[in-house]
Formats: sequence, structure tokens, C-alpha cells
Amino acid sequence: MSLREIQSILNAPEIGPEELIKCALGIKTTEIQAYCALVNSGPLTIQDATDLLSKSRSTSQRLLQNLVEKGLATREEELIGLGGYKFIYRAVPPERLKDSIRETLEKWYGRMISELDELPQRIAEMGCSDKKE
Repeated sequence: MSLREIQSILNAPEIGPEELIKCALGIKTTEIQAYCALVNSGPLTIQDATDLLSKSRSTSQRLLQNLVEKGLATREEELIGLGGYKFIYRAVPPERLKDSIRETLEKWYGRMISELDELPQRIAEMGCSDKKE
């Protein structure tokens, strides 16, 4: 997400859940759609997700894997007949998503406050001067 997009979200009169998730976790609209599909439909296979999201199999697989990597979903292997297996994806509960966003925002806020405290020194290190002429 670009700085311009973040500023646009922060300056909006209201911030909806999609904007909050996108900004705090850096995920895309299609990943939010996949997360919502998991929350609303329960556990899904790649084929289920492909049908539900109306995306190609590879796109659905990538979206679900991205959710797993970002901590928004889990993936479990389920055995099927004759030694095969399939993956089942489950959304983390929305409450856990909220906790993850809160943690991210608190880390970011702490870091920004620390950087702000050091700002005058950092500006001086950049060669800027506040000398009055």
C-alpha cells in the first residue's frame, strides 16, 4: 500500500473495516474477499474457494496461501482415499484478527513516537540547520 493510499484512508471521514484491515495489515481487497469467504462459509478447499470467489484455481490458491502467511488463515492437510490428500483452509476468528491489527498498530505507534522524539537530532544529522539569520 502506497503512502498516498494510507493518507487517503487516514483523511477519510470514516474508516471502514476493509480500509482498516488493508492499512494495518497491508493486504489487498482480493485477500479480504477470500478471508470473508472463509469466515462466512467455514473451512474451504482450493476447489471450494475457486467456485466461491469466481477466480482461477491458481489465483484462489495464491490468495489462501497469502492469508496463511499473514496469519489470517490456517491450512490443514486432510487425507483422502488411496493415499491422497487435500488442503483445508480455515479463517482465524475475527476477534483474533482484531488483536493482530491492534498489535500492529501499537508497534507502529510506538515506533513513530520514538522516531518523533529523535526528529530534531535526525534533521540536524541531515545537514539541516535551524539557525536564524
